[in-house]
Amino acid sequence: MTNLSLDTLLEQARIQSVLNLYATALDARDWAALDGVFTADASANYGELGEFRGRQAIVDLVSHVLNQCGPTQHLLGTYRIAVDGDSATAACYLQAIHVGLGAHQGKLMTVWGEYRDRLVKTADGWRIVHRQLAGIHAEGDIGVV
Repeated sequence: MTNLSLDTLLEQARIQSVLNLYATALDARDWAALDGVFTADASANYGELGEFRGRQAIVDLVSHVLNQCGPTQHLLGTYRIAVDGDSATAACYLQAIHVGLGAHQGKLMTVWGEYRDRLVKTADGWRIVHRQLAGIHAEGDIGVV
């Protein structure tokens, strides 16, 4: 096991907070909070949904998809974070539960996957510059994708 300094542990905790902010912002539909997650020029690859460039394009995508859902819960875990000065990589498991609306009310769609991120430390703290969603499995259909 690698010896970790207190400084490294602190930076890892700060990065984990950014990753958690993403999940809670999505579930709260707090799109403005994503300014604290992504750099303005960030990119994201959401698999079958496509590749998106720029924070606003990412926000537009997730808000479009999630505004078609009822409640959601994005659960993150098994964080692996490596800090190298003012840059870092992070990966964490994802389980996202989406509740259907309208004709799909009462139905669930669950997605299992892993977020793989590259981050930079900015004057405002850590921000994601690239996110990749590696899907593992999806189950259910609530008609949003």
